[in-house]
Amino acid sequence: MRIDPASGTIAFRDGSLEPSMNLERFRITELGRSSKNSFTQHSWQHFQFDPEPGIAGTILFNGGVLDRVFLAMAMPSDDSGEWSERVEHQRKERHDSWLRSELGDPPYKYPWGRVESEYDSKGCASEIIVVYDR
Repeated sequence: MRIDPASGTIAFRDGSLEPSMNLERFRITELGRSSKNSFTQHSWQHFQFDPEPGIAGTILFNGGVLDRVFLAMAMPSDDSGEWSERVEHQRKERHDSWLRSELGDPPYKYPWGRVESEYDSKGCASEIIVVYDR
């Protein structure tokens, strides 16, 4: 996985997501064909996908336009089903380290949007979030 700071394109082993991508275009890509629609409400549509080994993602479209992408890197404990707050903090540390190696030091704000590494205490999950400005 790579995030291009100049364009906002997220490249995976089996395809890429671009800020200008709409829902129609996504659905005909390899990533789109293998995704699962996990939620639809009003103008929002969420799709879960596994873009490459070790990465899980959720892509959100609003009104058919790419809005944001949530990404989570796998941890060894994921295979055993072991979950704990400690593991999620370790996942966040892994995300932070990867982002620093890819994009340098935060903040990660660009003309096309922003990239964040978040730990959600309510959902007890850590994710990399790519938000596209419209």
